[in-house]
Order: sequence, then C-alpha cells, then structure tokens
Amino acid sequence: MAFFAVLGIPLHITIQKLSKAYGVLWALRDLNLDLPQGEFVALLGPNGAGKTTLLKLIAGLIPPTLGTVELNGVPFSSTHAPSRAQIGLLTPAGHLYENLTLRENLQFFTSLYKQNHDSTAIDAALKNVDLIGRAHDYVSTLSSGMKCRLSIAKWTLLRPGLLLLDEPYGVLDGSGVDLLENFLQAHCGKGNIVILASHHVARVLKICNRAIILHQGRLTFNAPRQQPWPDFDRAFGEFLPHGELCSS
Repeated sequence: MAFFAVLGIPLHITIQKLSKAYGVLWALRDLNLDLPQGEFVALLGPNGAGKTTLLKLIAGLIPPTLGTVELNGVPFSSTHAPSRAQIGLLTPAGHLYENLTLRENLQFFTSLYKQNHDSTAIDAALKNVDLIGRAHDYVSTLSSGMKCRLSIAKWTLLRPGLLLLDEPYGVLDGSGVDLLENFLQAHCGKGNIVILASHHVARVLKICNRAIILHQGRLTFNAPRQQPWPDFDRAFGEFLPHGELCSS
C-alpha cells in the first residue's frame, strides 16, 4: 500500500475528524469525508467557512490540530515524497518561479516529481494552453491569467491523483475557463479526484458530481449531484439573499 503513488493505483481519499485551530478559533472542526476515484467535488460556502484551510490541510501545507487525511488507507505525510507527488494544488499564480522561463518552469517541476517529459511533451503542454509563443519568456512577464494557464500545463504533465483548486476562475477569460473545465473533467474521467473551491456556484455545479458545503468550519452538506437538487438549494439557500436558489 505504501507504494501506491509509484504503482499508479487510483486514489481513495479518507478524511477523519479533521480539525484546525488558530489559538482559540476553530477554522475547521470534525470534518469527515470519503472520496473514491473519479470524484469531482465542488467545495462551497461563504467567506470564512474554512474552504482554503481544508485545501491547505489536504495539501500538507499546514498541520492539522486533530484528525487525519489518508490516501488509500495510508496517512498522508508532507515529508513522504511519493505521497506529495499524488497531490497538486492549483492557484491562480502559485508555485511558479518568476525568474525562470515558461519552458524552464515545466522542466524544473517535472524533474522534481521525477517524471521524464522531453521537450516535445513540454511544448505540447504549452501549446494546449495557448502559451507556446511565450515559451522562452520569463514568468514574471505574464499576466495572472497566463500564469494560471501555465499552472494548468504543469498539472497536465504531472497528473496528480488528487488536484485541489482554490478560486481559479477570477483571473481567467472565457477561453481560459473552458480550457480549465475541460482539463478538470478529463482529469476526473481518468479516475483522478478534483476538489474545486469557488464562489461561482452555478458554474461549478454544472461540472461537479458531488458538492460539499462548509459553514463556520463545519461540514453542513455532502451529497452527489442531482437535477433538480432541492436538498442542496435548502442547504445553500441560507447563505443567499432573498432565498435565491443555485442548482437550477
């Protein structure tokens, strides 16, 4: 089991009693979640609900106060390289090196993950996100939307079993949004897991197959997508003005 990342076995994520406190404030408390392969999860909730905290905990960027995250029954450790290689975090401009070119960034990241991608594969990834013409430019010269496209190219090459996204839509234009959503759906179609945190509720409900809602650090809703979805409307409606519904 410990070598699942090397063997390429599809992931099953189990989160048990996951909690995070900052002083006396609980940002996340007693969260339990079970995600089999191929799940595309919309992570929803108002500002301050604990969405970003949850993503950081799963990614190993911050330690939990209590609880565990397991990958195929093995407790996740941020110091265990095969485990880290199975989890990716896509933020609009995060985890890119400004003083390297686009091609150098992709070459560097694939080498860190000990994946062999030749220049043809790297150029194909850049072409897929419409950045091949900027391959030799420094990342510092890119707009925020272009940096997000480069992050998509990065994770296209690395293919993590679990991909986490925190509010990626804001910096993307229409074609960039289409590019992102097509990539995420294809990624899940190969048996991988995606957790997407966003305030664009109507948009993410169209592409996810499960939604979870956080409120004040607690999980208040967790169910597979339906159409129509009255249970979701009731759970989310309390955060909306005038009882507006989202899933229709």
